[in-house]
Amino acid sequence: MSSTALAPICVVETPAILGESVLWHPIDKKIYWLDLKGPALHIYDPATKAADVWKLNLGVPMGTLVRAKEGFILTAREGTFKVDVAARKLTPWVNPNDRAELTMFNDGKVDHQGRLWLCTSDNKETDPIGGIYSLTADGKSEIHDRGFACGNGPGFSPNGRILYFSDTMVRKVYAYDLNPTTGALANQHLFTEFSEEQGMPDGMTVDAQGGVWICHWDGWRISRFLPNGKLDISIKLPVPQVTSCAFAGDALDTLYITTARVDLSAEVLAKAPLAGSLFAVKTGHKGLPEPVFG
Repeated sequence: MSSTALAPICVVETPAILGESVLWHPIDKKIYWLDLKGPALHIYDPATKAADVWKLNLGVPMGTLVRAKEGFILTAREGTFKVDVAARKLTPWVNPNDRAELTMFNDGKVDHQGRLWLCTSDNKETDPIGGIYSLTADGKSEIHDRGFACGNGPGFSPNGRILYFSDTMVRKVYAYDLNPTTGALANQHLFTEFSEEQGMPDGMTVDAQGGVWICHWDGWRISRFLPNGKLDISIKLPVPQVTSCAFAGDALDTLYITTARVDLSAEVLAKAPLAGSLFAVKTGHKGLPEPVFG
């Protein structure tokens, strides 16, 4: 099903190289997202339409940004950082990546128990050596699976018992059984597979009904899949590289979507001048409150 009526609007026009990791902060009511190759942290206030950019002195690409009990946690080539946005301060924390010389952090999300799940990718995104890690507030990490050239997602079912994960380079999205108590993953199985025309599965979020919204890298769209893996809705965007998404607003009824422009040719950029910008769309579905790390 294609939803031509659902037309995303550009809310922040910016040439982010690799926009990613969008999230909603329900207390300060702002949207945060990263330019992994800027490197930069973007902040957008939907009420005032004000947009701000904090340039970061970190290696590229960075990984992900999540809310913590105090501020945020950011992953980068150097490891994890505690982030105080108001003070514009980064404090180095731990580095769970046991293959830091070969792999880099990519996407990540917090589960319903407050664990941070991190995906790593091969530095060249060619060899299947990336993994899925979990990190707890005491700084302890665990490796749960390996074998991915570029890991993306993850997302969690409304009951917290399924972890969805994009194996981007092979165009597959997997589902794992997640034990909420122990954090153990089991029973990896194929959730959905993208065709070449659909592009590659990138970041994702799960709505309150269990629908899985997956971004299409090189696919010019974002799609909603039912819990059984069947395609439900596909929303076109005016840019090819669609990277991450999150529901926002007091009612969690607006889907915000990040995009990229990395390595796009002049010909493609002429067709997609808004590549790298932040988009928003009312999908008719509502999201779940994003858990806080720790």
